[in-house]
Amino acid sequence: MKKIGWFTTARGPGSLNLYNTMIERMDSGDINAELAFVFINRDIKDNVYRAEIVNSAEKRGIPVIILPSDNFEPALKKSNLSEWRNKYGEKLREKIDCYHMDFGVLAGYMLIFDDATCIKYPLINLHPALPDTYKGTWMEIVGQVIDNSDESYGSMVHICSPELDRGDTIAYDSFPVAPVAGDGSRDEKIQNVRAEESRREAPLLMETIKMLVNGEISLKDGHLYDPEGRRMETYPCLADRINSKIN
Repeated sequence: MKKIGWFTTARGPGSLNLYNTMIERMDSGDINAELAFVFINRDIKDNVYRAEIVNSAEKRGIPVIILPSDNFEPALKKSNLSEWRNKYGEKLREKIDCYHMDFGVLAGYMLIFDDATCIKYPLINLHPALPDTYKGTWMEIVGQVIDNSDESYGSMVHICSPELDRGDTIAYDSFPVAPVAGDGSRDEKIQNVRAEESRREAPLLMETIKMLVNGEISLKDGHLYDPEGRRMETYPCLADRINSKIN
C-alpha cells in the first residue's frame, strides 16, 4: 500500500475539504493508500480548520508534525529569506525522515519549499492555473484570466521543483470561462470563476493521486513516467473524470 505524506498550512475550509476528501476516498477503498503523516507549518492556535485536521488525524493514528514557520528564526528570515528557507527545510526533513512516504502531497500548503527538499522527495502540488500559464495566488491568477478574456481556465497538479510552480505537469483540469464568469462586475466574475475552480480542485487532486497509487503514472527524479518506464512528454486532461464526479 502506498504511503503519502500530507503537507498543509490548513488555513481555511479549502485545506480542510482536501484533507476530508482524501480521507473519504481512502476509507471507501477508491484510493488504496494511507497517510504516512500530516505536516502542518502553523500552530493550531484558534484555527478551527487546523484543529479539525489534527483531531481527525490523531483519532486515526496518523502522526501529526507541527513545525510553525511563522516564528521560526525570525531574525534570519528578515535578513536572508533564502538561507531561512534552507534552514527551515533542513528542520522539516529532520522531522519527517523517520516516516516512509512514496510521495508527498501539498494540499493548501502556503510555504515555498527549499531546493534540497524538492530534490530529496517526490512531491506534488496543486496550482490554480493551467499548465504553462500563470504564477501567483489564485486571486492574482483569476484576475489575469478575466482581464485577458481567456477562453478556458483550470488547475494543474505538478511535481515540486526548485523553480517555483514550474515542475513537470502531472495532470490538469480545464473548463470554459464565459459560462461561469457571467456578466457582472470584474470582482463578481473573479469570484464566480474561482468558485468553479475551487469546486473542481479536490476531484482533480484525488484523481491524480489515484493515478499515482494505481501505477498509471510514476514519479522519478523530478519527472513523470508511464507504466513502461518511459518519460512522458504529455500529460492528461482530467476534465471528463472530474465532470463525472461533480455533475
